[in-house]
Amino acid sequence: MVRGLFNWMRVVGLSVAVVAGPIATSDYILNHHALTIAHLEARDIATAYLERADLAIAEAVSVLARFKGVGKIDCQDSNRQDFGLEAFRSDYISQIGIADVGGVLLCGEPMGSLAIPARLPTADHGDPTVMIAVLTDGKGSRQTAVTMRIDDRFRLVARLQPNVLDIPADIGYFSSLATTAVVLDDGSEWARARGKAAAAEGVDTFTEIAQSDRYPVRVSVTIAKDAAYKLESDLMRLVIVFSILLGLFVFVLVFWTTYRRTDGDIFSQAVANGEFKPYYQPVFDVFSGEIRGCEVLVRWHRPDGTMVPPGQFLPYAEATGLIREITRQLMTQTVADVADIYDRNPGLKLSINLTAMHFNDLEIMDDIKHIYGGSKIRYEQLCFEVTEQNPLKDLALSRAIIGRIQALGASVALDDVGTGHGGLAYLQKLGVDIIKIDKMFIDNIGTDHSSQTIVDTLVELGHQLGLGIIAEGVERPDQVEHLKAVGVSLAQGYIYSPPIPAAAFREFTLKSLAAAKSGLGAKSDRPVEVASSFAALTVDTDENGAAA
Repeated sequence: MVRGLFNWMRVVGLSVAVVAGPIATSDYILNHHALTIAHLEARDIATAYLERADLAIAEAVSVLARFKGVGKIDCQDSNRQDFGLEAFRSDYISQIGIADVGGVLLCGEPMGSLAIPARLPTADHGDPTVMIAVLTDGKGSRQTAVTMRIDDRFRLVARLQPNVLDIPADIGYFSSLATTAVVLDDGSEWARARGKAAAAEGVDTFTEIAQSDRYPVRVSVTIAKDAAYKLESDLMRLVIVFSILLGLFVFVLVFWTTYRRTDGDIFSQAVANGEFKPYYQPVFDVFSGEIRGCEVLVRWHRPDGTMVPPGQFLPYAEATGLIREITRQLMTQTVADVADIYDRNPGLKLSINLTAMHFNDLEIMDDIKHIYGGSKIRYEQLCFEVTEQNPLKDLALSRAIIGRIQALGASVALDDVGTGHGGLAYLQKLGVDIIKIDKMFIDNIGTDHSSQTIVDTLVELGHQLGLGIIAEGVERPDQVEHLKAVGVSLAQGYIYSPPIPAAAFREFTLKSLAAAKSGLGAKSDRPVEVASSFAALTVDTDENGAAA
């Protein structure tokens, strides 16, 4: 009894320490974290303004160079008409004209763009061929002009639009709080935007500066540190919640481990007995209604007939390394379950989930080649999903393993994009082929503007990067319609089918393929109706956290 009490006290003490440690140090950590985020966003804001300034100046220089090259150096009507037409076509130019060396604008089109006085700075023979100047009306209005020398008497002039540097205030959290100044190297201020939390005199601030390597332009972004620290309150709540959950996890894990030691290591024995079975969740083309493949998920079937949800054993499987053997068993079973169907239908895809542990060495490559190399499931039909539940330890090695998988002909997907450890940084560094939009975002389509905006942004990003896109957790017709509208063609979720056992998946797939060949499944909701009948074949309702 004393020993049991001591074990309980040890487990509780360890859990309390796990909770108290992060909370005790959170103030320093969160302040540092908030400042780091603020610095990065300030740098992004400065870069965005600088890129816009560079684009506008480059366009003006290019347009003036074309006019100079064809000899458009006078104010005849035909030339003025060309000036106005070119200004109308451009993205950033409001007026094109000719000025003398004294800064007098001799002509300019369109004439309606003279909100700022037409007088330009004077020039002498020693000035550069291309000059940039900021014009003001003495009342705070500014307009930037780019001039190009024609000869000793005249200069071509391109006046940029006054709002050329109106950058949308959604670059980041601090974009509406920062004070941004765009200045020329001679000190002329092109534009200034004072944020809602503009720093007062004496307030502690920091500044990020971006300098153009092409033109005499620099951008400074200043943020009050107090504005950055305001992030701390929200993050503190997250830290507290995370610490409590971590403490509970440690409590459960230590208690479970202690219990298992006296119960014959039930989990390891379950792996040895092959009690982990693949379940298959179909993936559909939302436009044609045809089945395109499936994602392989794992379920633990106990000898007594009960089924353990994956959320209860996957963290332990990953922590102990047993996830490797479970994944091998699942891949081997897929060959036995569906190889004949995939052999006859080469367009079908089979997705296997890999965890961070699979990317610690090249062992997974041996498993893939050994299991699928001689099977009827082609490498080109395989897709390996990188889950973000735990961070990848070595991104360079992970990228190399992904490259080897792709070299076989298989594809690689980034699962649960935006919800795990890597976030969008993994898109840049891992070279994946497909992104999967998490159910958390799909759930709120039509009800939460922020989530819907995240979905639309991820879709646009995926299209721009040339990536395939799959939506997870689709459950309602309005979600399907929105995904169609933004160009997402592949989806999985309960509207089509829950994860189902092998026998049910085989029957379901064969019926779906037959319906597609006969034309019944094309561009209809027929697969949804078929899937609904198979949903009754399984009591499984756990779609999230089910990956192996």
